[in-house]
Order: sequence, then C-alpha cells, then structure tokens
Amino acid sequence: MEDDFIRIIHFADTHLGFSAYRRVDQDGVNKREKDVYDAFSRMIDYIIETRPDIVIHAGDLFDNVRPTNRAIGVALNQLSRLSKEEIPTVVISGNHETPKLKETGHIFKTFEHLDYIFPVYGDKEEIIKLNIRGYTVKIHAVPHCRSKEDFLNALERVEPDERSDYNILVTHGAVQSIQGFRMNEFNEYIIPMDILRKDFDYIALGHFHRYAKVTSSMVYPGSIEKFSFAESRDVKGLVEVVLSDDKEINFVPFPTRKMIEVDPINCKGLSTEQVMNKIEEALKDKSLKEAIVRINLHNIDDLTYRNMDQGKLKTMLKDTFHFEIRRLTGEDPGRVYPSVENVAIRDLITEFRDLLNRINCEDKEKFFNLGRKYLEEMEE
Repeated sequence: MEDDFIRIIHFADTHLGFSAYRRVDQDGVNKREKDVYDAFSRMIDYIIETRPDIVIHAGDLFDNVRPTNRAIGVALNQLSRLSKEEIPTVVISGNHETPKLKETGHIFKTFEHLDYIFPVYGDKEEIIKLNIRGYTVKIHAVPHCRSKEDFLNALERVEPDERSDYNILVTHGAVQSIQGFRMNEFNEYIIPMDILRKDFDYIALGHFHRYAKVTSSMVYPGSIEKFSFAESRDVKGLVEVVLSDDKEINFVPFPTRKMIEVDPINCKGLSTEQVMNKIEEALKDKSLKEAIVRINLHNIDDLTYRNMDQGKLKTMLKDTFHFEIRRLTGEDPGRVYPSVENVAIRDLITEFRDLLNRINCEDKEKFFNLGRKYLEEMEE
C-alpha cells in the first residue's frame, strides 16, 4: 500500500451558538458567539489544508437543542466544505443538542444530505465502514441517547470487528475514574471504565472541556474555546491521530481569546484603599487588551466592597473585553479541573485492588470484596 497508516483528526465540544457578555459587533452578532464560529472555521481550514483520512467530531456541535439559524448556517457551511473536499466526517450528538422528548426533531437531520458527512444521533449505536487506501476502517459511533439505559446498552453492544484493519469507538460522556471528567451538567452520562476496556485501536471521546489522554488509546480533545473561568488556563485545540503498527497521538493548539483569572486576593483586615492597591498590583504585569478578566476577592466585608472606587476599577480594566469582580468567603467554590493531560487511569475497582496490593494488610481479598460492593453501590 502507498501509505501504511491512517490519519485522523478528532475534535469535539464546539458549542456553536454559545454567547456571553452582551458585547456585539457591527452586524449585531454577539462577539463571544463569533469567537466560537471563528475557532470552528480555523479548525476546518486546518483540516482542509492537512487533508486527514477521517474527521471525528465527538459531540456537542451545538450549544443547545434549538440552535439559532445563524449557528445552523455556520455548521452547514463548514461541514459542506468538508463534504466538497470528500473528507469522511463522523459527527455524533452530545448532551447539549440531544432533545429529551421523541417528538422533538433532531437538528442533525439537517446534515443527512451532505456527502461524506455521517451524522449519528439516534438512540443507538451506528457503524460507519470506510475503505481508506485499501484499509478497512470501522467507526463504532455511540451518540448521546435520550435515556441513560439506551446509552449504556449501546456501549455494551459495540465490539471491535477482528476482520477490520482498524476499529474506532466514538462516544460522548464523562468517564468514571479516579480522575474527574465530569462537567456537572444537566443530562450528563457517566461511562464506567470497564465498558471501554474493549480492544479498540482508538477511542475518541467528547464532553470534557480539557485535553486529556485518559489512556494510550482513549482521548478527550477538549473544547475549541474557553467557555468558563474553569478553563481560563487551558490551551484549546484538536487531536491528530496516526494509526499504523504504532500509534501516534498529538495535540495541536489553536489560539483563543485570552481569559485571565487573577489569583485570589485575601482582603481580610484590609482597607478599601489597600484592596484597590492589591488589585492594581495583581494586574500590572498582565496583558489585558481584549481579554476576559475575573478578579477574586476573598473575605472582603460589605462596607469595604461598597466603598471600592468603581471609576478607578474601570480605568484599570478599560482595555479588557469583559471584567468581573467575584466575592468569595472560605474556600473557592469554583470548579478546578485536575491536571490530566497524560494520565493512565482505570476504573475505581481496579484502582482499589492496586491500592490494597501496595499496602500491608491481612485478608486483602475480604477487604477487596467489601470495597467492590461499596464502589458498585456508589456507581449505581
């Protein structure tokens, strides 16, 4: 064969239609909404330029079940570009665009007329069979389903086909493990790790917004833009996968609007002037132009907060795209993602067994059976 490998581009969580902060451009389009469209367009440009064999979008193409005409238009335009270039593209539905009621039509039906575009959005798994330069590739796609039971049953049914050269699983959800891959969203499904133990050549995941190499074959590419301050320090992009006798997985970063979360300032016992000085000091070395900025003030009392010089604050932050002040008491309640760029993790039961093997303990099997019982009850 001319090329003894298959090259895949995997991305997810584009959330087309997302908007925030009420800033609009000259055409009346929300600027954060446009940031997302621009990020999506840049990725399609890169795909067309580099011409992979397969493109996989692992869920949450849209930000909601009823996207606006503008969001639909952007999606159609960009996917049509891939269609015209004859690049096979699998797009599965995620929890954000999957309606709960059967009577509600699915927006992915819009893409069914596009050649080389394979939208997967029913309440069951689908298999897309591709022939790439003589290699048989089977993509086992499990979309977000209306019921968790249907979703887990679909995952249980998918099996690698030994007759195919390559088997790829695509799905959308939060992997159950020691590390946290939850977004704590409505309609979020947890995927037990043991379901994903099957011998697929690659498992393309969506849902978690940070790039994470869960195992050597299982990857979250993260979202394409920063959608909350929990993602302020993240680098966004897509994943390139080369499947051959060996496997190569690379993260490709893309630029996004700057999002800056200032380290928390402890205001306990400080005067208003001292708090303002602390804020000025925290901002002085930061590039604020067109950035989204949040300042966290710990333990600031009501009187000190009310007496802050709003005019001076606006002057300090005049070059930002958006800024906000957050008051915190006690521990910071904001979600912080773990550092999971390249971690080998397994299901909780396996992790528990390994823990017992590393410590001195009598009757390990008894403890293991008891612990497994509690862990299984917890997962239920």
